[in-house]
Amino acid sequence: MGKEETLLKLKEAEAQIRALKEVAERERERAPRDARREALELRDRLRAEGEERYRQVVGAADVSLKAERERILAAGRAEAAKVKARGSANVDAAAKAVLERFRGAGPA
Repeated sequence: MGKEETLLKLKEAEAQIRALKEVAERERERAPRDARREALELRDRLRAEGEERYRQVVGAADVSLKAERERILAAGRAEAAKVKARGSANVDAAAKAVLERFRGAGPA
């Protein structure tokens, strides 16, 4: 192999090395940028998923709370109706008892 041929091969090797360095430099600059973009996309996707799950949980809780509220109100209404019925049944007896006491007290 002659000097010229060796020089040509060295120049070719140097050119390949420069090209590889340029590719590596572009990759070095691109990799963090791509990683940031992917991280932001992942964060946005996970945030959207979290917000959707939050809406589902709150919606389910709201339905459950409304049902529980109605159950409690119905029980309260039923108890109030029972108390009212007992009170109504005792009104006449109470009125008679008051009148009897009033009459029994008489003039002093």
